Amino acid sequence: MRIFLFVLSIISLLLAAHQFTLTEQTGQFKGALFLLLIGIQLLIAAALISQHREERAQSSSMEGDKEDHENAGAREVNTSREQGKKS
Repeated sequence: MRIFLFVLSIISLLLAAHQFTLTEQTGQFKGALFLLLIGIQLLIAAALISQHREERAQSSSMEGDKEDHENAGAREVNTSREQGKKS
């Protein structure tokens, strides 16, 4: 999704640059400004999506590590209880 948004933003920015060169003599920059704004918005959206995905990946890996640590602690407790019963 973010790659698609990056590609769309690049296309929009290139079209805006082309529009600016075409309308430089007439002074009608409305179309070029519109494309420029769309390109900037798509670029920001792609960056935010990328950042959100990275945060979710980090938080899920931290939760997985936390669960592994808790499971290891529970196994140690069970092992010590079993050894206590055998004694």
